[in-house]
Amino acid sequence: MMIVGRARGLKRAASIAFMLALILALAPLPAIAAATPTPGTPPVASPAASPVTADAVAIADRTTVSIDFPVGLRVMGQLSLPSGMTVLSFLYQAGYDEGWNLVDIPASDIHLDTDGTATLNTLIDLQTLQVPLGARLSYRWEATTPGGQITSVARETDWYDTRQPWQVWTSDQIVLHTYGMDAAFATIILDSAQGTVSDLERRYGLARSERLTLWIYPEADAFRQGLPPNFRESVVGGSVVGFPLIVAVIPPGSESEVGRIIPHEISHQVLFQATRNPFSLLPAWFDEGMATHIQTGGTSGYLGMVVAAQRQGSLFRLSSIAGSFPYAPAQASLAYAASWSAIAFIEDRWGEDGIAALIHAFGEGLPEDEAIPQALGQSMDQFDRDWRAWILASGSSSITKGRDGHVLDEEARACLHIQSLQSEGSDGRHRPAAA
Repeated sequence: MMIVGRARGLKRAASIAFMLALILALAPLPAIAAATPTPGTPPVASPAASPVTADAVAIADRTTVSIDFPVGLRVMGQLSLPSGMTVLSFLYQAGYDEGWNLVDIPASDIHLDTDGTATLNTLIDLQTLQVPLGARLSYRWEATTPGGQITSVARETDWYDTRQPWQVWTSDQIVLHTYGMDAAFATIILDSAQGTVSDLERRYGLARSERLTLWIYPEADAFRQGLPPNFRESVVGGSVVGFPLIVAVIPPGSESEVGRIIPHEISHQVLFQATRNPFSLLPAWFDEGMATHIQTGGTSGYLGMVVAAQRQGSLFRLSSIAGSFPYAPAQASLAYAASWSAIAFIEDRWGEDGIAALIHAFGEGLPEDEAIPQALGQSMDQFDRDWRAWILASGSSSITKGRDGHVLDEEARACLHIQSLQSEGSDGRHRPAAA
């Protein structure tokens, strides 16, 4: 599942009384375990956030920040400002932002001294700004003077749930935060996450993914307390759009939930990076289809759902679920099933090379009605017709017994029929099954 975060590259106009546009003030928070322990080793907490750039530094930042969970950041302290300044702004970036974002500070939260010092005491509402818990922010001050812009040192800091005794586990491309679970189970989660990244890159020839951050809660109540107001209570985690971030609930010891949730959410993140472009987003049916295709468990009833929907004439056109899925649970489930079946169809007809070609086409910013012809060599309409025919063929198998002679139920027959399809070409001739 993808959790929609704030718009990427959001810009807000900065305005404030007395010709001063004082925008959000942040100071380094204690970063969580920047060290990289091996899996199963307790993490080591890092010191305060360190500078990442230094331009023409003329603004001395003596503010401090504390987290006011779950709302935002309490900023207190002073800034020494250059003479002749007309505008002071706070700029921040989070996730995959390419530009800087501005947040207005109420004039009542600012006291200007005659010596050019500004004293701040303000609360920054990150929930309203849709900056998700677990995100890492880069920020800096910028002052406008008659001679041009002067900046402070840019720094990084974390925004996270401070109530929990987080531990950190790292691998090559994963930073995993957990609490309330033992080292052995944390290692299972870490291995699943890293293994999925590596598998997707290998299978589809993808460029190396950027490092991903995972925050895993052991129970749902604590997780939901950090959600924005009016958020769906049924949500128990997901990938946050625009951030290399996954937040989820996995009960300690539940390896089945690891297999269902972790590969699904990692798929969203890897595909986002692989197809990121300035023109379009990945179609929801392809994104969710790949995620359900790569997960373990949770999809056993999907084939029966799409077969029944196609026979009843109620199966979605894929183009109708390219932007988002229905809100109603039954329709949302059918949308996931349809998406899963579309990827199963592509893999059966064109193999992993076909999926890789589609990922590349979407990465070029092509819409689905152009990406399908380029990658698969047929129009979107023909693809839709062939997909529906494949669904009906998959659901009409006459196989009634397994290899051990036991009668198979409808779901098992359908799954076995898909396996038989994977060993045949579209012309019906036998071909070796993929390794």
